[in-house]
Amino acid sequence: MDDQEFKVISRWWQSMFLDAAVLKEKNIYPAAPTAHKAELKRCDSADDALLSEGFRALWMALLNGGLEEILQPMSKERQTQKLEAWATVAAVLVHIKQDNGEKLAVQAGKKLNKQGKPTDKSIVSELRFAKLQNTPTPDDFLKRLRRIIQQLDGKVSPTKVAADILQWFEEHYDRQPRKADKRITVQWAMDYYRSANQKASKSTSTN
Repeated sequence: MDDQEFKVISRWWQSMFLDAAVLKEKNIYPAAPTAHKAELKRCDSADDALLSEGFRALWMALLNGGLEEILQPMSKERQTQKLEAWATVAAVLVHIKQDNGEKLAVQAGKKLNKQGKPTDKSIVSELRFAKLQNTPTPDDFLKRLRRIIQQLDGKVSPTKVAADILQWFEEHYDRQPRKADKRITVQWAMDYYRSANQKASKSTSTN
């Protein structure tokens, strides 16, 4: 995700979740929450999201921000894949309620309870996170990712989650596999277990 896409996705998410006063300071027009958020939250697939007003607002902002020039030389198949990826971004990010600046895997691995106090279990279990890593299809990916974000109480970085989604789609449709350390699932595993171990060591040192 380039800088322009980063700005677009950030402003799009903020338009739905920040207070009107804060949006005014940032010169961002508020989205229509009942029309955009509620509609996107009901989407169970990228195809559903493509028909939503919330996604159309995001897509038009991306095209105006330079994405159209990037898409033009691509094949129709590649353009469709990009569209599917961004529709998934919209359908997932609408479940993020608070931008805490954290990566998805880092937040998932933290050993905290619902009150934010240290515990001996990660917020997201290893089994559930492993299911996300082994997701076979884009629709399953959307659903599993959304469930994890709900388990995180919607607290994670929208832009970092968007970057993860776009990379997942790049790898899913890429006919030339990336090196192991460059794959999103490997990066997730490293972030998840590093976060879990760090929290566990802190908890141990205070007892």
